[in-house]
Amino acid sequence: MRNRHRFGRVKKSGCNRYAAAGLCAVTVATAAVNTNAAALATPDDRTQQAMVGAIKDEYRARAFYTAVIEKFGNVRPFSNIVQAEDRHVQLWNNFFGQYGLPIPEDSFAGKVEAPESLLAACQMGVEAEIANVKMYDNFLGFIQEPDLRAAFTQLRHVSQNNHLRAFERCTGNPSGMGQPGGRGRGMGR
Repeated sequence: MRNRHRFGRVKKSGCNRYAAAGLCAVTVATAAVNTNAAALATPDDRTQQAMVGAIKDEYRARAFYTAVIEKFGNVRPFSNIVQAEDRHVQLWNNFFGQYGLPIPEDSFAGKVEAPESLLAACQMGVEAEIANVKMYDNFLGFIQEPDLRAAFTQLRHVSQNNHLRAFERCTGNPSGMGQPGGRGRGMGR
């Protein structure tokens, strides 16, 4: 079973100096500019579909990480990611609310299975990150709303520069720092 997902470092406190900082900055800037949802023009259908695709990707990732943790224990980089996915879902929930759009239902929770090995899960992560960068590139080709462009740009950056590297380390790739479940230097944040 192939699942698309991303990683990110989180702290319970929310914004921090790693990947979360960029997403928190997007969220704070969006909230400051878009305090009145009624004042925002509804995005076109294609942009709405990109938003739906993005939040469903977050749901899928969260379900996958949860399944991996349930099967293999509290292992990195998966243990770092579940809270990040919650934060990403909240980011999209905020955007849906600000634009007056219904929030899509999470149809993945409890329905995604982990692969037979942790190494396979890490390899799936590498493939998913590569696919995510392509997805974001596609979305950035047509999205006009500055707040949404900023979110997609930041998520793309985190996927390309942080999460992909964490998964590569997890697979034992020579450019990586560790083995599946290893603690590494926390670069997948």
